[in-house]
Amino acid sequence: MKERLVYLGVDIAKSYLDAAIGSEKRHVPNDTTGHRQFIHWIKQLGSEVQVICEPSGGYERALVRALVGAKIKVSLVPANRVRQFARAAGVLAKTDCIDAKVLCAFAQAMEPQPISASQLQQEQLRELESQRRHLSRLLVMENNRVARVSDVCVRRLNRSLINQIKKQIEKVDLLIQQQIKTSAELSTKAAKLTAISGVGERTAALLLAQMPELGQLNRREVAALVGVAPFNRDSGKMRGKRAIYGGRRFVRHGLYMAALVAARHNPILRTFYQRLRAAGKPPKIALTATMRKLLIVLNSALKPDLSYA
Repeated sequence: MKERLVYLGVDIAKSYLDAAIGSEKRHVPNDTTGHRQFIHWIKQLGSEVQVICEPSGGYERALVRALVGAKIKVSLVPANRVRQFARAAGVLAKTDCIDAKVLCAFAQAMEPQPISASQLQQEQLRELESQRRHLSRLLVMENNRVARVSDVCVRRLNRSLINQIKKQIEKVDLLIQQQIKTSAELSTKAAKLTAISGVGERTAALLLAQMPELGQLNRREVAALVGVAPFNRDSGKMRGKRAIYGGRRFVRHGLYMAALVAARHNPILRTFYQRLRAAGKPPKIALTATMRKLLIVLNSALKPDLSYA
């Protein structure tokens, strides 16, 4: 007879974890020692357990990795959906212990899917890519600042900091490459993306990290998700100029640079861009359309059972 699955809710804070399953509760530190205690407790329960928790600004990542490594099912559920579920159930009070119980009830009603190993690898890649972008912003800030510094000692310190940031960026780039190579799924997707002229390893890593939906959406959905889909601005007889807005800003910025290259070196997209310019479209509008076209091609490249040279 198949063992019944039971759900265990965990409210995650910076320093502590509050867990609840039935009438049992646990309060453990959110660190390596606490994670070991938590996993030991789960394995002593004698049932098949699926842990349910919410994203908590990154404080949940170490716990999720520890649970996946221990072969324990774990799901991340959106906090706003859980809060709406609590209100619908008449639970208006909010404490860490109550939140853990609400997570159990939510999981029993909604049966969320557990995180797979490939999803965990993608999340690790996202964290590395985010760190890379953070370091790049710091590098730009320090390069701009050194031009305004007149004191010799301060300038020397600034140059030292710039060199350290550059070295860290190189280390993160190597870690990103290793993360992609160690995953068969990510390396296959990266090869398909970089096979398209205009898309390099940096853009491929950005898309794999920040756009896990790529290859699973249609052309309209993927364009809206990135924020390169033009939306109408009409009211009554007034017909306004269509404009893009919203979407994932970091992905759009990376796609902009890729589109610049593709508009010059990709035969299909170069012809597309030049046709728009010849029709009188301003450069930015033509380039935005090229971004959208490139994104649609990339999305199609990752569709199942399709390959693009």
